[in-house]
Amino acid sequence: MGVWQFLTGGVKYTPESLPANLVSPFSTNSLQEAITVDFWQEIPATVITPELALRVPEVKRALQAHTSLVAPLKFEVFKDGEKLTTQPYWVSNSSVFGVSPYVRQVGMVKDLFLFGQCLLGATVNEDDTVNDFLHIPRSLWDHNGEGGFEVNESIPLKFRQRLIWVPLGSNGLLVDGIDSVRQARKLELARQARLDAPPAATELHITDPQKDEMTREEKAALVKSYVENRAKHSVSVTPSSIEVIERGTTGQLDLFEAGMNSLRLQLANHSGVPASFIEGAKEGGNGGQMSYTNENNKASELWVFGSSAYALAIASRLSMDDVVGEGAEVRADLSLLGPAPVAVLDPEPSEITE
Repeated sequence: MGVWQFLTGGVKYTPESLPANLVSPFSTNSLQEAITVDFWQEIPATVITPELALRVPEVKRALQAHTSLVAPLKFEVFKDGEKLTTQPYWVSNSSVFGVSPYVRQVGMVKDLFLFGQCLLGATVNEDDTVNDFLHIPRSLWDHNGEGGFEVNESIPLKFRQRLIWVPLGSNGLLVDGIDSVRQARKLELARQARLDAPPAATELHITDPQKDEMTREEKAALVKSYVENRAKHSVSVTPSSIEVIERGTTGQLDLFEAGMNSLRLQLANHSGVPASFIEGAKEGGNGGQMSYTNENNKASELWVFGSSAYALAIASRLSMDDVVGEGAEVRADLSLLGPAPVAVLDPEPSEITE
């Protein structure tokens, strides 16, 4: 198997390779559904895999926001309050071919966002500190129910010797936000079905009971004749036995959009991003519309209530003794974000108009 396949979790499970009992510390069977769905001929509407969840534009947008803030961060080692002059190899390098620390952290943020946890495989130095990391995609490992992990053999053996489990401290989107993601998928599928088979915008209603027995061919000819005439002229002439009813479909499409706008607000809350960031506040100018005029406040809110949780989870876990040794800690270099993110929101509230 190629390097890229196991880095991205592109492993095709077979029935024989499936674990008999999938266990999660957060009591969710989302991973089990994601795996076993491959063996069903049709995907039930209630099953949401990570791939399907990321087809929801709002979910994808939220993940991209957190990734763009956290993945570029440089996590450095400090001891006694001072940054080490010589940093560990993993801080800025990786022995995995073509995989940078940035790509490693992209995978970590994705798993933390979706599952609330991620796993790293590590190689160690002579002093038992970590030398190098490899992010192991969520589809390639599972809890064994005994406090350990089962890791797919596609991961190189040297990275299976020490496993670093990084918990977010809360459930991921595929647990807490699964209902909203399901609704978004169902609404999108219903909208697509409506677009593929829209209701008739014009109805030729036959008022003469004697013509109720018209054959399919006769009805088709009548419709064709009416359509061809309307395409050429702005005025149509119909016999007394036919009533033209213009129904239109705009209202039905607006109903889908209104439903999606409501779901965007839910997805924003579950994803830890400002509602306006995923355009969740636009509802055609009614009372639910909000306008954030202070972009700095919006960026601050994204960091404080969203992205910072992923950076802190990573830094806190990497600060433990089995990674950097006793007395050391890992901090994220926030200067890479440009203006330093504030610890609290600006005391001056954003202007919100209704």
